[in-house]
Amino acid sequence: MTATSWAPKLTNVAGVDGTTSTGRYVNANGVCTFTAQINAKKETVSASSAGFGLTLPVPAAAGVRYTFQLSLDGRDADNGVWTGEAVIYAGSDGTKIDRMRVTSNTNGAAVLNTEHLYGDAEGATNAEIITVTGSYPTA
Repeated sequence: MTATSWAPKLTNVAGVDGTTSTGRYVNANGVCTFTAQINAKKETVSASSAGFGLTLPVPAAAGVRYTFQLSLDGRDADNGVWTGEAVIYAGSDGTKIDRMRVTSNTNGAAVLNTEHLYGDAEGATNAEIITVTGSYPTA
């Protein structure tokens, strides 16, 4: 199988989306397997406390909550790497991840919505990187 390129985009963004992206996916036998990478070049803020979502390359089958692996490399902004989940909720239209969350470095195992990417703000000199990977049944 050959992976196909696609440009994943953040959803629920307030104002300008200061990110660049790259993605690869394979869609075969009713299953889509993907990796998406988002690089924050400029400060980017979510439009609500639900945080950012992410477009998918192929719509997911409806009716089930799907969970994917997520890592957020804070680079110079927070100097750390956090892991978490990206979620499609049951009842969504399947075209996007509804919410991206990471574990808190200050609040134990609490999972927090990803709402803000520093990009070039507050002294950050390297882009933050979000990576989401997973597989799901297609619509």
